[in-house]
Amino acid sequence: MTDSAEQDLVDIWCFIAQDNRRAASKLIREIEGRFATVQAHPEIGPRRERLAPGLRAHFHRDYVLYYLFTDEEVIIVRVVHGARDVRALTFDEGTQ
Repeated sequence: MTDSAEQDLVDIWCFIAQDNRRAASKLIREIEGRFATVQAHPEIGPRRERLAPGLRAHFHRDYVLYYLFTDEEVIIVRVVHGARDVRALTFDEGTQ
C-alpha cells in the first residue's frame, strides 16, 4: 500500500468519526477486507488507464480502491470517495 493510500484511509476515518467513530472503524475494516479480494483476484477491477498506466479500480460502497498489480504483488495506490474528482489526484506513487 502506498503512503497516499494509507493517508486516504486515515482521512476517511477522521471524516466519518466526526459523527460516528464506530461506523468509521467498521468502514475501514470493510475496505481493508476488499484489499484481500483484490489481492486474490487482481484482474477483478476495471482498468483505469486514463488515470495511470496499468491502474485498476475496485468498488466498495461509495469508495473506490485504485490499485496496480504485477505477477508478484498488488499495490493499493489510492482509496477515495467515488464522488471525488480523481483527475486532480496523483496515481504514480505505485509505479515507481
